[in-house]
Amino acid sequence: MHPQKYIYALLNNGFTEHWIAKKVKLAQSTIHRIKVGDVRSPRFDTVEKIKKLYEKQLETGSSNA
Repeated sequence: MHPQKYIYALLNNGFTEHWIAKKVKLAQSTIHRIKVGDVRSPRFDTVEKIKKLYEKQLETGSSNA
């Protein structure tokens, strides 16, 4: 899955771009650019960080809503 979909899934669960960025240690602007499609091929390590955060939240059933 493209990291854009992971980001949207996290946002739909009540998390913010700022929260996601803080958790994966990236700039909020980077998260936003991936979300809106400005970054079409993010670095592998960036994708892995976002994927792992998504999986962790899915696994724990955490929601910010």
